[in-house]
Amino acid sequence: MEPSYKTRKVIGRLLLLVMLGCLAGSFWSHHTSALIRNLAAHTDGPIRIAVFTQPAMLISYTPTTHKAHATIASKPCSSENRKTCFSEKYDVFFIPLTEDQTSFWVQFGDALEQWRFTPKSVWNYIRAYVNALVQKRTNIRPSEFLLLSKELIELTRTDFAIKYPVVAKKKKSSKAQDEKVQADSKPEVILPNTAGDEQPLVVEVLNASGKKGLALRVTQYLREQNTKGLLRIDVLQYDNYPSIQDQSFIVDYSGKQVQVSQTSQALGIRGEIRSETSTTAICDTRIVLGKDFKMPL
Repeated sequence: MEPSYKTRKVIGRLLLLVMLGCLAGSFWSHHTSALIRNLAAHTDGPIRIAVFTQPAMLISYTPTTHKAHATIASKPCSSENRKTCFSEKYDVFFIPLTEDQTSFWVQFGDALEQWRFTPKSVWNYIRAYVNALVQKRTNIRPSEFLLLSKELIELTRTDFAIKYPVVAKKKKSSKAQDEKVQADSKPEVILPNTAGDEQPLVVEVLNASGKKGLALRVTQYLREQNTKGLLRIDVLQYDNYPSIQDQSFIVDYSGKQVQVSQTSQALGIRGEIRSETSTTAICDTRIVLGKDFKMPL
């Protein structure tokens, strides 16, 4: 039985009110949220999200480049000093249930890589946001959450560079640790090739896997990629790392995040890129090969 004319009229008016309400909400969100304006217009201005783990993190994301930097706070952040925890102001904040920064970052990186293959993680992601909103552990509005989620869909772990606070240099590794690292061969120094319009990324390759000759093989591979024009990269030197490392990682001193990300993807290093500043660094980027490293096919 078809609804009567009056029923259809009431339903039509209700739908119109809902549409007008959604439209008014969109306009209101656009004019009151700088984050939405930046995401909608894809401006060059960074969007800053404070994640209050221990220690806290400030994630700065640039919509035009689809790149993000995560800066680890150098001092503890309590509920009393959250607004002054970072030197820069943040747009929104999020307090995860996982307090440990390292654990949260690992979970976040795994989620970026696996959500396409495990649809259940999408539901967990939405549920975590709703719970945080209800429990007032975040001030991210639903409209902001939708736009941020749209940006996250296009990102991978290598689109994030992470900057740790400057700490005192660690003591030299013990003799027993040094003996674990097998020598590659005599370190070779290769002068950077500056030909071409785009300056190559100057790197050093360090073997922390304990596998003899690995740094040399990676150096040869990177030089081949440069010769073929697939990467603009020069290996300044290769050598051994002071100690064995389980995970491979990259330390960037240059801020050339696009080139560093391309190099990371070419080598299959899936960990985050550590961004550091150093006045004594002799290269743009340091590549440390851990036990997990496998030569690209």
